[in-house]
Amino acid sequence: MAGKKEETFVIRIHDCQNATWQGSILWAERQERKCFRSTLEMISLIEEAVQLDRENKALEGGYHEK
Repeated sequence: MAGKKEETFVIRIHDCQNATWQGSILWAERQERKCFRSTLEMISLIEEAVQLDRENKALEGGYHEK
């Protein structure tokens, strides 16, 4: 993973209702916490964070996707 930075997320499951998780997710590198109401929403938050990080790296010239 030369040149790629790993992201760290801390996921807290507070409850499980309607066969899905509710909780909060912390993006450790930025100390940003967001709540989610479903597993799909949690995955979407992670995807948004990784995409944001890639866009920022591309603007800085430090990341080139192959």
